[in-house]
Amino acid sequence: MYRFADLHCDTLTTSFERRKTFFENNLHIDIKRLLQYDRPIQVFAIWLIKKYYADAFNVTNNMIDFFEKQIEQNENYITKVTNFEEIQKNDKINAILSIEGGESIEDNLDNIDHFYNRGVRFMSLTWNYENNIGFGAFTKSKEGLKPFGKEVVKRMNNIGMIVDVSHLNEAGFWEVCELTKKPFVATHSNAYNLCKHFRNLKDEQLEVIKEQKGLVGINLCPAFLSDKKNVSDIDVLRHIDYIGTFIGEDKVCFGSDFDGIEKTPINLEEISKFDGLFKKIEKIYGKDFLNKITHKNFLDFMERNVQN
Repeated sequence: MYRFADLHCDTLTTSFERRKTFFENNLHIDIKRLLQYDRPIQVFAIWLIKKYYADAFNVTNNMIDFFEKQIEQNENYITKVTNFEEIQKNDKINAILSIEGGESIEDNLDNIDHFYNRGVRFMSLTWNYENNIGFGAFTKSKEGLKPFGKEVVKRMNNIGMIVDVSHLNEAGFWEVCELTKKPFVATHSNAYNLCKHFRNLKDEQLEVIKEQKGLVGINLCPAFLSDKKNVSDIDVLRHIDYIGTFIGEDKVCFGSDFDGIEKTPINLEEISKFDGLFKKIEKIYGKDFLNKITHKNFLDFMERNVQN
């Protein structure tokens, strides 16, 4: 039985929108399928579609309420965790909260503290578009973080919330590098050198994440993996190999983006299919490499950076 940590899925948001339960559904992830793994660690992201922006803070709280209710209803199988020690003590599915896009905090730095107190441990500063923090990758803007965005990074550092640079534009990425006093992550981004998509990371960005002792989570979105028509788990292996070789096998993990992507690679249609990918990785690279990228790298990061 394999163990894994997945730094990013949109199952919480999709379940909330479609009124699905966590235990069993027709989405990419549910508790029933997670139970085939050994104490898996799943980061559940809250992502807001544009219709919620006008009431972003309240809707985000509603989604956390929904998340906590699902956890309570399935307490025999899954537990909300917020730090390394809780993960180490837990023998169930480990559920961690994240926010995808700083729209949720609106214009109030104190809302970062509020969400931290509700269990959020990771937050990406933007989604693909511009907000009051900065500019998303889709904007192609040459501008970096806005003044408020710089204060957001500082506040996140101060309270221990991890900055996620996935979806942030390149100028904003470099300003995060200058400002942050703590390691940061790209929870669901791939290698630009292999697939020239605006959401992927260039070699220079990967190098900085290595220097900052951060992490890169491999995204399963076919468009981020290859420009081929038929994208498969082999393309996922290419990005694992490239990033692992380029910045070190201790800086790579998974950020599936399940339930946030419309299409998936062949052989990776939903969470139970990770099992087949892990077998291939173990056969090619060995068990030590497999354990690092499936869970040990994430646990090491949590131990160093998320202790409360």
